Amino acid sequence: MRLLIFILMVVKLMRGFGMGWLSSVYFVGGALALLLVPIFFLLSVVSYIKKKETRSRVSPLTTDLLRAPGFSLQQKIDDINWDLMECLMMIPVLTAVVPMFVFLQMKMADQQFTLISWILVIALIIFGVAYYVRKLFKKMKKLSHFRLGHACEIAVGQELEQVVRPVDRPYRVFHDIPFEGFNVDHLVVSPNGVLVVETKGRSKPIDNGSKQFKVRVEGDALHFPRHVEREPILQTRRNVKAVQAWLSDATGFDVPVGGVLVLPGWYVELKQKMVLPYVMNSTQLSKQLPNLYVGKLELGQVQAIAHQITQRVRDVDRERVDRVASRPLKNY
Repeated sequence: MRLLIFILMVVKLMRGFGMGWLSSVYFVGGALALLLVPIFFLLSVVSYIKKKETRSRVSPLTTDLLRAPGFSLQQKIDDINWDLMECLMMIPVLTAVVPMFVFLQMKMADQQFTLISWILVIALIIFGVAYYVRKLFKKMKKLSHFRLGHACEIAVGQELEQVVRPVDRPYRVFHDIPFEGFNVDHLVVSPNGVLVVETKGRSKPIDNGSKQFKVRVEGDALHFPRHVEREPILQTRRNVKAVQAWLSDATGFDVPVGGVLVLPGWYVELKQKMVLPYVMNSTQLSKQLPNLYVGKLELGQVQAIAHQITQRVRDVDRERVDRVASRPLKNY
């Protein structure tokens, strides 16, 4: 508000000095500068930060990931979302910024707006807005079509998982389990108990041109090359307690639950004997998982636990499956 008052006072002062047309030019130019300069500044800062991060750090992943069901359609959905954002941004630009540019140009040329000028500007705005509105409707129609296909591919993929992971098989895997205020990355249910699997992605620093890839587990902390973290281990332990309390209450029997902290791409050095949680990288996970033991579960218990988890994670809105659109949690 104070900035607006200040600008109006400056404009009034300039008019008082006989600079009527220049005051309008300066006012419009200042408004455009206030609009465009911060945008270019933020883009420059983001570009600088991205280049700096690229020079000093590298992703810990050493191999490409497998595609999830509906991967290609999800990419198309992301592209369309960007197109929709472009349309929604261009419409106000055409209706506000374009007239300001025309007004600025005519003032600098010491010309007045005529009826023909107004007609041309309005026609340009109507043509541009009509183009982007038409594009908006076409993209929204495509988006609806892709969302339906994406949801169907995920549904088929989940059904195919039942072929290779039938109900009577003792191993069950679930992803992104919601709790009050946090999510558990993965839950593995097996005859050897329930495992809470937490994943922490940490980029590898580059020192003198070489990647640092070792993390030391000591003193209940993760000693990375440049810093020390304790929260991932503490978080995994808290999640284990929360899962154990929920499953034991939901099933009516004591459920043995353990924790696994996964650091993809890192070489893990164990300097202490740690019971909870296990710490390993992603390549060790598939090899070590059958050997991890936290308690014995019968097949019926595995099925009962899997049923409770299934009820909790089957909350993705089938109409908006490409978004994180979960219904409110029930009282489990």
